[in-house]
Amino acid sequence: MHVTVRLQRVGRKDASYDHNFHLGSAVYTLLKDNADGAAEALHESHYRSAYVLSEIHRVGRKPGEAWFRVGTANEIVLRIVSKALTPSLKLHVGGTEFMITGLQIEEPVVRPGEFVTLSPILLRDKETGKSIVHDTPNYKETLEAAMNQQIKNYLKKDGTVKVIHFEPQAVRKRTIKEKTVLAQKGRMLLDGEEEQLRFLVNHGVGLSPALGFGMVVGASYEINQKDERDTLINLRGA
Repeated sequence: MHVTVRLQRVGRKDASYDHNFHLGSAVYTLLKDNADGAAEALHESHYRSAYVLSEIHRVGRKPGEAWFRVGTANEIVLRIVSKALTPSLKLHVGGTEFMITGLQIEEPVVRPGEFVTLSPILLRDKETGKSIVHDTPNYKETLEAAMNQQIKNYLKKDGTVKVIHFEPQAVRKRTIKEKTVLAQKGRMLLDGEEEQLRFLVNHGVGLSPALGFGMVVGASYEINQKDERDTLINLRGA
């Protein structure tokens, strides 16, 4: 399931371009504080969260309006999100204050085809620790292997998702605990079983999904990338 959290900026200061870690920290704090003894549900293991975040997206031609998404397959996490991110609540993302103006819960349509990133995909070389982006040799194969390893780890079955094509868009420079990483945005053509594709949509692709990395959705979302921040042109079903 995905929850779209609608925001209205309070004041004139916009969210920082490099806001992923701040958003992830703010959301996690709210979820943990509203977990009512079920905070362990926020983590599927010691190494991965049970939800994924998009970046903050501004709504085109509506100053101060924005949104982000939370994806999860965990019913307990969904209840925590619905309780914690209530309308009229103030959300502090770095030095920017937002008011939550509404929530929309929906089951994303998932089928083989084109997908787009709502937050950049973070991959790292295990030996060097360096970020892996589209100009790294064999990026498409590395991305496919990462997806299928996640599926094997959490669904306990061999992953069979195929990355037929990857069209790179922006490479995002982001900061996580004072360390700079590079993460890749793009559009991709995926083939595979619906269950496995839905897992990727609800859990994210790559590292640090709860810090605003690796959210992918079916490409019915038309994103205009004329400037550094993504402007929502059409969120179908919204």
